[in-house]
Formats: sequence, structure tokens, C-alpha cells
Amino acid sequence: MKREVVLVGTAAREAKDHLLRHYLEGREQEELCFALWRQSTGNIRKTAIVYQILSPQPTERSLHGNASFESHFLSRAIREAKRQGAGLAFLHSHPTRGWQGMSLDDEIAERDVISYPARVTKHPLVGLTIGRDGYWSARWWEKSGGEVKRYWCDKVRAVGAKAYEIHSRPDALTRNAWSARLRRTEDSWGPLFQKGIEALNVGVVGVGSVGSIAAEAFARIGVGTLTLIDGDRVEEHNLDRLLHGTKSQLGRKKTEVVAESLIVHATNASFVVYPVGMEIHYSSAYRAALDCDIILSCVDRPVGRDVLNYIAQAHLIPVIDAGVAVEAYQNPRRFFSAHWRAHIVTPEHQCLRCTGQYNSGEVVSELDGSLIDPVYIKGLEDSGIKQNMNTFPFALGAASMQVNLALRYLLGTNWWPALSRQEYQFTKGVATRENSRCDEGCNFRNVVAMGDESNPPYIRTVEERQGMKGWKSSLTKVCKEFWNKLRRVP
Repeated sequence: MKREVVLVGTAAREAKDHLLRHYLEGREQEELCFALWRQSTGNIRKTAIVYQILSPQPTERSLHGNASFESHFLSRAIREAKRQGAGLAFLHSHPTRGWQGMSLDDEIAERDVISYPARVTKHPLVGLTIGRDGYWSARWWEKSGGEVKRYWCDKVRAVGAKAYEIHSRPDALTRNAWSARLRRTEDSWGPLFQKGIEALNVGVVGVGSVGSIAAEAFARIGVGTLTLIDGDRVEEHNLDRLLHGTKSQLGRKKTEVVAESLIVHATNASFVVYPVGMEIHYSSAYRAALDCDIILSCVDRPVGRDVLNYIAQAHLIPVIDAGVAVEAYQNPRRFFSAHWRAHIVTPEHQCLRCTGQYNSGEVVSELDGSLIDPVYIKGLEDSGIKQNMNTFPFALGAASMQVNLALRYLLGTNWWPALSRQEYQFTKGVATRENSRCDEGCNFRNVVAMGDESNPPYIRTVEERQGMKGWKSSLTKVCKEFWNKLRRVP
């Protein structure tokens, strides 16, 4: 199973400020600290979510070019990890750049000095090193037989407000053998970013009109892995908007149809696509999503959005949500208006529920089967105008906005202005942008970085319902319990 680390934006900033401060002041001096983490578990990846930095007091570490911690600092860190039910991480800086290896002293400190007492947390020790250029590297120390074994991480991610940093282990990267296919793409943003693109696992949840186009875009720019999640099949009314749909594919899973086309069109020689032909609220699909580095949300139902909200907040996997709203007069039938929107969802941005895309009551209604008319973008009053139409050009506009917002977040630097949401009003020809935060009292603030401790409560029950006798009454009971739980959260 792969191991990775992701840092909450506030923790990443605090750690960098502390660990690199001597280099920024012109001194060749390493620094160290401890941190706390919780686990996120996918199908093929375990991720340590680093959420709190424990900086040393003056008497808790010594600086002598290198840096060493005192025993009472380690003791304090372990007690705090134990108190919070968290794992322990050890962080230190190196004067060189890029992904860092380990000296013998580093190995002895983490394997022999820290990892054994850290076992009282019942979690492996996680070690992180940051180079003077801010590039992270990481490893897990886990008990294997009678010894503690090191497992290098493939990536370290940091979820920020302006940018999403992803630092990959060099020997985990597969350089694209078909570079000629990507010459103009790589010339646009350079080989360093292109290597990062090739290392990504991009999830697309909902591979209909918007999702199929977004998936095609990432396959064309050389992404290494795409995970497609959707339980729908190709129907005749999809053929005017589904990018890869044809009459011969009617009745087939959308994920299979799109995956077959992406394999042909992908520009990465090592391209892999995982078609998951079920909805995101089934546990196997949910775990597949937890293996992704970034997720494109192209769903139109509240349960899907609620699940993705948990993934973005609790598991720190950024979600780029997008949708289209089209309005048409009913009698006579003629076009009225259209607009499409894309926004970033992380703990540093507004959550999907606070954007008004869904509410908890709608989640319960969908789970008990009473939801009738979901829409991509809400807030349009019905006054003789029919909603939830769509066309291929409008879907193309939404997918383009979504993909480019995702790329901007991956490419972003500190001097770029913050951007969390974009919207285009077709009739007026007006594009707008905003940077909103969650409403005061949003209970999704309480699940940030909780990982496996805060999965949606209905995941397992919904997956098992087809084999349950009296599943509907049991599901209704779970829905009511879920609703009552939400009402109790302040």
C-alpha cells in the first residue's frame, strides 16, 4: 500500500516559517519540531494528515549547525499525541534543495530514538524533511516483524488558500516517454510542472456532459492516473452531450465508455485509468476517491455533494466543483438564460454546503428516496421557466472553467490573487469571481483533517441496502439518526 502525507494549510505555513527561519536570516542552521497527524485510508493509499505543529520551547532543543531535541520535548509531544488520539510526526530542515534523503544520524533519530516510544500512540511514526527551497519529503516508520521498517512516501501535499503544493519523490516519477506529444504543453508551463502533472491521480466524479470533457482535458495534458466514478449508464438522451457516447454504447456504464476513449487519447505513456461504475456514496467508490490527489466534482445530487464535502474537509483532497444551469420558457419552448460555475472546496475555501449547492435536508430526502428534482446550480426561482436543461457548448464552458481553475490552483504562487469561485452568465456575457468563506457555525469546520474518524455515516448502510431485508425502513432509520445528529451540532 502506498504511503503519503498531506498538510493542512495553516500547519504547512507554520512549519515552514519555523523550520526555514534560520536560512531566511542568512544562517546555515537546521531546525526541528514535532507535529500531530490523523490517518486517511483509501483502497491503495494511506495518508497521514498533519494538522497541528508542536514547536519547541527554548530549552527543548539545541542548535549547533544541526539540531537535536531534548527528551522532555519528545515526552511532551507523545503525551499530546496520546491525549488527542493522534499519531506523532517529526519534522526537520536540511540546507540542500529538493527531495531529501536521510543521513545515518537522521535514521537513528527517527527509527531508534523516536519510533519506539511513539508506539504508545498506536500509530506509526511519520518523518518529514523540508529543503531550504521549501520542498517536502516524507516517510512512514512501521513495525514489520521484529524491526521498524521505513516506507518512503510517493508524495507530500500541502493544501493552501492560493495554491496546492505537491512534492513528489523523484524515483516514484515515471518520465513520459512520449514527450513529443506534449512538446507544446510542456513548453507552456515547463518540465517541472509537467512532471507534477504526470504524477497526479485525478478523480472525476460524474462523467456525464461536464465530467467527460474534463477527463479528456486531463488525459490530453499528460496526467498519469484518472479515476472515474459514476453509476449511470449511457442513455439516448445523453448522446448530444456525452463526449464519447455513441448509439452502439447505449446501456453501457459511462465510466467504461469514457475510460476506453481516454486510453486511446492519453498522452502519458504510463497512463492508467480506473473506471469505478458506482456512485460515490458506495464505500468502494468512496475509498477509490480517497486515493486521488484532486477531484473534479460533476455531480447534480445532494448526497454526492455531501460525500465530496467530507472528502475535501476531513481528508484534505481538494475538490473542484462545477455545474451548469440552463433556463427555458415552457410555452412556447425557447431559450431564456444559462450560467455555469466552478469553485474550489478545501478547508481554506467555502464548503459545498455553504455555497448553497445543497442542504442536509436534501441529503436525507435523497437517502430515503423522496428527492425529486436535483439541479447543478441552485437558487433559480421557477416562474414559468423550466430549469436543469443543458447543451454540449454550455457543458464545454463549465468543464473549461473547472479544468482551468484546477490548473490555476496547482500552478499557483503567492503573488497571484486569491480565487475560490468563478461564474459566467451567458445571456449578460458577464464573468464574476469571489472569495467567500464558510458561514459562522458551519459544522463542517468540525471535521477538518479528521480523516477516517469522520467519514459520512451513511456510506456502509447505503452500500449494503440491496442485500438487506426491509432495507428501506432500515435506511430511513439511519437517515433520521443522521438528521438528528446534524441538528445537535452547534
